[in-house]
Amino acid sequence: MTESPSAAEQTVQQMLWAFASRSNDYAVMLMDNEGVITWANAGAETILGEARGDLVNSPVARFFTRPDVRKGIPEHELEEARLRGTSGNDRWMLRSDRSKFWASGLTISLGNEVGAYTFLKIFRDQTDVRMQLESALKQCTATTQINEGLTASIALLAHELRNPLSGIGLSAAVLASRVNDPVGAPQVDTIVRNVDMAARLIDDLMQHSKVTSKSFALDRSDCSLRDLLQRSAQIALRQMDQEGRDVPVLVPSGDIDMHVDCMRMQQVFVNLIANALRYTPLPGRIWVTGTLIGSDVTVRVSDEGVGIDTAQLEQIFDLFTVPQLQGSKLGLGLGLALVKKIVEMHSGSVQAKSEGLGKGSMFIVRFPAHE
Repeated sequence: MTESPSAAEQTVQQMLWAFASRSNDYAVMLMDNEGVITWANAGAETILGEARGDLVNSPVARFFTRPDVRKGIPEHELEEARLRGTSGNDRWMLRSDRSKFWASGLTISLGNEVGAYTFLKIFRDQTDVRMQLESALKQCTATTQINEGLTASIALLAHELRNPLSGIGLSAAVLASRVNDPVGAPQVDTIVRNVDMAARLIDDLMQHSKVTSKSFALDRSDCSLRDLLQRSAQIALRQMDQEGRDVPVLVPSGDIDMHVDCMRMQQVFVNLIANALRYTPLPGRIWVTGTLIGSDVTVRVSDEGVGIDTAQLEQIFDLFTVPQLQGSKLGLGLGLALVKKIVEMHSGSVQAKSEGLGKGSMFIVRFPAHE
């Protein structure tokens, strides 16, 4: 003897029946143990384009695509519903006129009597959503291909520029060693400095192209945070021709061991410290601190330099984005984009902070010490 349904259960049943019988947006169908339709609502008639009377006693498999029928998908849905209670239904299906639509819904097992199952199939037409998704995916793929082509072109251009520039730099260096004329010597020095600057920009282009290529992989090894930061500061000072300047590096006395791509992380900190040197005229101070918070290394490169417009903090790591400084732009905006890419490849993050122009800046790098 079965128990009578409670008042709450009766209310739920009435609500479900009202939904099934009145909904035009959802197809609702009852099926027997063999997947033959025994009842269909108005929504099924609307979506499938066939009168409810004609739907009844027809196999649901006739609304599946031929490839899915050959794969046994209609039977698989019923079997999965028998075993799990439900089976997902997100696939292309056919209307009565054989036009395709994207169906999204479920097949639900309603229990059995002496081995004879009853199934509820409910779905809606989501073709518009599916087409929008496919269009977005195509655009994403096309954009990725364009970016990959642009990266390869930039790498080739940088390589082609590097060779003649090396020759110019070598010739200028030879001239600088031989010219004693008080008028000519400064001009040669200017050539040497500008060639060095152009060479660094081209190196940044080549490095960014290399890091963003599909074939690039990190080369992890063990290194010390103190050694890495001190070496980075020395290289940055040498690059910026400010070797006599003091850039203190503060790390806990016990030091911090890491397993990272040491050369790439050195690039990160050389870039950040060099930027601080570039935009912090004396007597402004620059300092670097590193510590371990939990399992993450946190490094801060701080300066009392020209600062950053707060409106530009969000975009400062974007490729070819250069902060406006006193009405002029410096560089190509490659260095910080490269910094962000390398740090993210280490499962880390980089953040820029500044209270505005003239108020200095701080760059915070966080990444796992070991991964």
